[in-house]
Order: sequence, then C-alpha cells, then structure tokens
Amino acid sequence: MPQILIVLAAAVLFFWVLGRYGKGNPAVTARLIRQASGVALMGASGFLALRGAAAAAAPLFLLGLGMAIPNFSFGPNSFNWGRRSEGQKSSVRTQMLAMELDHDTGAMDGEILSGRFKGSRLGSLSLDQLIELMRECQSVGDQSASLLEAYLDRTHADWRARTGTRKSANGSPPGAAMTREEAYAVLGLKPNCSEKDVRDAHRRLMKQYHPDHGGSDYLAAKINQAKDLLVR
Repeated sequence: MPQILIVLAAAVLFFWVLGRYGKGNPAVTARLIRQASGVALMGASGFLALRGAAAAAAPLFLLGLGMAIPNFSFGPNSFNWGRRSEGQKSSVRTQMLAMELDHDTGAMDGEILSGRFKGSRLGSLSLDQLIELMRECQSVGDQSASLLEAYLDRTHADWRARTGTRKSANGSPPGAAMTREEAYAVLGLKPNCSEKDVRDAHRRLMKQYHPDHGGSDYLAAKINQAKDLLVR
C-alpha cells in the first residue's frame, strides 16, 4: 500500500510540474517527460537491486541516468556532465528586436529596440500588442517580422488562426550574410571555443528550435547558418 501511495504522489507531482513549466512549449514538455522517465527507471533499478537482481539493475540505472541528466554520456568519459554552463543563452538581433534563446529551457524572450513599444520585453506584451508590433516589424523590411513570428509560434500557438496569418511553405530565409561575431552570438559561444563546442551548441539548439520540436524555419536557418560559417 505505501508503494502505491508513493507512485500516486509522484504522478501528481509530475503532472503538476508538466502543467506549470511545460505548457505551450513542446521542447520543455518533451524534456520533462524524458527526465521523469529517467528518474522512474533509476527508481526501478533500485527496486531490482534490493530484490537481488543487481545484474539487471545496473544497465537500467545507467539508462535512466542518461535520460534524466542532460548531456550525460557513456564511454571512456562516462561521467562527463556536459560542457554547457547553466544559464547559457543565444541571441539573435534585428533592427526591431534583440531576442534571447535559453539553452536550458528552450524559452524565448527579447527586448524591443524601436517603435511604439521600444524598451519593453516581449513577454510583458499582450497578444493584441504583439500583433500590433508585428505590423511595425513588417514595415521595417528586414528579418524582424520573421523573428517575431518565431516567438509567437512558440508562445501563442493560436495567433495565426486568430489573425489569419499563414505560415510560408518554404519557411523564412535567414537574411543577410552573417558575421563571425553574430554566429557566435546565435550559438551562445565565445570566440575562443573549439569546433566541438560549435557542433555541440548547434545540436543542442536544433533540438530546441527545430520546426519539428516547436521551433521555426527561421531560427533553424539562423542556427544552421552560424554553424556552417564557423565549421568549414
């Protein structure tokens, strides 16, 4: 009976966390589910070990550990916890917006650089205000509108239906030629990083911002463009 109560309490806690932090963000939801599954596997391995089935418990524990802890890897450096530092962020800048992409959570937010809402954070605006900002971005003629579309797709899933805006079949082009300084900013890296750092950051960001994972064609194109510039 106590075991059943523990399982029920864990399930209630998991769904509360999922609803609190994963709502509207497919990447965060997927990460929470993966980590919760990893913890469950580690718990199951502990149960097997107590029952004397250590041979079966060990690989189950390692599998759960790999799912629960981001960037954990197996092999000669099995306890490599990843080179990413907590709070690492990428940045994408246009004439109207300075967007930040959080590597840990996949969240997006940014500062408005010009126009009526200059100085405000995107997260502080209502959907009606964001739609008004979109009209301003479209009048600028650069990639500001594409960047704001990426933000709206991630934070307000119904905005296209509400405004009658269709997604381009071919996605959004990344824009003008990128400098190396911008490429490092897009990947959230410093200029003295290694090629492995570039590839790792690219892979991590694509998991968060690929269109198949709740991201956008525009952001995926920017991330790919940055990697291609830095890795020849």
